[in-house]
Amino acid sequence: MHGLGKIYLDTNIFILAFENNSEISAALGSLLSIDDHSQRFATSELTLSELLVKPYRDGNDSAIDKYEGLIQTNEWLEVLPVGRQMLWYAAILRSQNVGLKLPDSIHISTAFGAGCTHMLTADMGLKNIYEITHFRFGLTKSSSPLTVLRPDETTLRSLIESLGR
Repeated sequence: MHGLGKIYLDTNIFILAFENNSEISAALGSLLSIDDHSQRFATSELTLSELLVKPYRDGNDSAIDKYEGLIQTNEWLEVLPVGRQMLWYAAILRSQNVGLKLPDSIHISTAFGAGCTHMLTADMGLKNIYEITHFRFGLTKSSSPLTVLRPDETTLRSLIESLGR
């Protein structure tokens, strides 16, 4: 996959990888277990909150422990807080993308904040490319584009081949 930098992982990717039993979940498991000792992936602390809803509802302590252990900064994953700057960019994204939901805009702005080039998500409501361009106080600020990837077999195979080298 050409021009592949850091990849932002949306909440639904963790759900697909750890709560399903399919070829896609197996491929995601392979992708997330590539051991190249670099922080190739990023996500938001919002991801942890979204992941914990069902385990708390079901009283599933082992799932709670699994996600609390998984969603923290480590050698392969950077977990970013939801801070004021992320919220500003989320508001700008929503102002420029009618219908974009607040949680999605927070994920996208966090991807920009982490310096991601791509976002892996199963959310079909998201468009394929996002950019932030904002003019305030006589200054124009622009971002590099964030390309959205879907977790289909072809994309995951390509990611595994690219990152596994």
